[in-house]
Amino acid sequence: MKKQQALLVSVLGCALTTPIWATEAPKAAEAPKAAEAPKAAEAPKASEELRAVLKQHHDALNKQDLKALMALYADTPNVALMGTGPGEFWKGKAAIEETYKHFFETFKAGSLNHECPEASGAEEGNGAWLMASCIMKDTDPAGQPREFGLNVSAVLKKEKAGWRVQALHTSNVSEEGGPPPEDATPAATPAPATTPAPAPADAPKKAQ
Repeated sequence: MKKQQALLVSVLGCALTTPIWATEAPKAAEAPKAAEAPKAAEAPKASEELRAVLKQHHDALNKQDLKALMALYADTPNVALMGTGPGEFWKGKAAIEETYKHFFETFKAGSLNHECPEASGAEEGNGAWLMASCIMKDTDPAGQPREFGLNVSAVLKKEKAGWRVQALHTSNVSEEGGPPPEDATPAATPAPATTPAPAPADAPKKAQ
């Protein structure tokens, strides 16, 4: 009897001294958390000074004020203007002036309105860049209203008078699509090229 009691006490002692972790069921390993997708970097917003240059340009264009337009360009001969289509690339103030004169012929003065809700840009030292997406409205010489998108990008330099344009690129936003349905409302007159090229000079005649 005493041997049985001693054996029982021994078994209970082993059971009581067994670590708790040995009797617990192993926990399932936790699944690793999915890595968060990196957030896309936002383009820097254009400063009020850079936006002001864009507004001054469009306001002068609306008034067909050539002097005010050219005053927005840098005081250097190395300025440039680029339009939408092939060959619309003008270098130097004389060529740019002629281009604006031809552009004035494509719309009525005082009819040009613009909205540029999207504008990005940055300044670094005496240099800056500006990009904007605008909605333009005007009236053609025949009196027909028009509306078109215009993308604008510019490189500017800081001068005593403020930020001035070193290079300007304007591009009409065109939408290519199929023909409209027969009952569709006629679309407004399409916008002209933003910066029409001057008429080419006549080729010199050969000496006879």
